[in-house]
Amino acid sequence: MDNKHPLLTSACEYIEINLHRKIKILELKQHTKCSERSLQLIFKKHLNQSPFEYIEEQRLLKAHALIKQYKQSKKTTDIAREVGFRHLGRFSVKFKKRFGVRASHLAKL
Repeated sequence: MDNKHPLLTSACEYIEINLHRKIKILELKQHTKCSERSLQLIFKKHLNQSPFEYIEEQRLLKAHALIKQYKQSKKTTDIAREVGFRHLGRFSVKFKKRFGVRASHLAKL
């Protein structure tokens, strides 16, 4: 992560702590004390992503790490929910697109 902007650092830390929950832009605005537009611009400039793209990417990365950690001792659906995905079909599609393998297949490797 590019740590050049303190608001970005603050927002990313907040996201990391609250990844398991539905994170609303209003929360990020209140936490960072800046406008939605400023948040959008800061994320785009430093991470080349919107705040919500960043949140989704972090969820996918965390799910990937947890699936590799737990292998088959924990259901991938439980892991998806744990990292904040509410719609499991969307999780499956996004996971395969991001990593090129289904989450259930990764658990077996």
